[in-house]
Amino acid sequence: MAVNCAALPASLLESELFGIERGVATGVDRRIGKFEAAHGGTLFLDELGDLSPGAQATLLRVLQEHVVERVGGRRAIPVDVRVVAATNKNLEEAMVQGSFRPDLYYRLKVIHVVMPPLRAMRQDIGLLTTHFLEHFGRELGKSRLELDPGTLHCLEAYDWPGNVRELAHEMKRLVVLARGPLIMPDELSPEIRRVEVEAKQFTRFSPGGTSLKAAIAELEQQMLREALEVCGFNQVKGAKRLGLSRQGLIKKLKRYGIIPRAGTS
Repeated sequence: MAVNCAALPASLLESELFGIERGVATGVDRRIGKFEAAHGGTLFLDELGDLSPGAQATLLRVLQEHVVERVGGRRAIPVDVRVVAATNKNLEEAMVQGSFRPDLYYRLKVIHVVMPPLRAMRQDIGLLTTHFLEHFGRELGKSRLELDPGTLHCLEAYDWPGNVRELAHEMKRLVVLARGPLIMPDELSPEIRRVEVEAKQFTRFSPGGTSLKAAIAELEQQMLREALEVCGFNQVKGAKRLGLSRQGLIKKLKRYGIIPRAGTS
């Protein structure tokens, strides 16, 4: 059995977990909770950090006594349940702030598994992309797709704030929109493709034996062009990206003879 603790309001969570007796409120029928339903099995509590203080206290008693009392009931009902809990919150910080009970934390912390974010497991991105491309290819009836090395580089360099779910969605998008069997970097979502453009600022620039003044000018021109490209040649966004005013950007473009695309502003 599974319960998303963040998806239910505090007023309903206790009846969802522990059950409720008939007549507690008008029109309410007797209903067993997830703990009773999971008797002899496993209950997964997702988003545990969102439990209300009252629900935390009741959950602690259930874990310690192995019994539940339905909302509005007076009879203790024995339950034998394995509890698996997950949260994306830092419960140790929550304890310091007073929003999570230390006794419940240490009662639950028997086997503690930390799942690092995808950006901390970049070596897995290649395997995951292959899996998702094959999975969505079969699901959508598409022929086998592969990633260009430059595309994979962008995927491995991106920080993935949405973790594996975001990667899966990006792979599904690529399967739907792929122009051919080899997926190129320019087919990636803009925020991921931007990684490649930013990397070029460091990998492409090679001043060689030029003077410092000439090298700085070359790097500045490169950054101006690439900032405009990333921002769709919108001068306001490009200026903000470079930390310049729009007039400052225009002056630099004129100095280097860089002509933005027509119709941009």
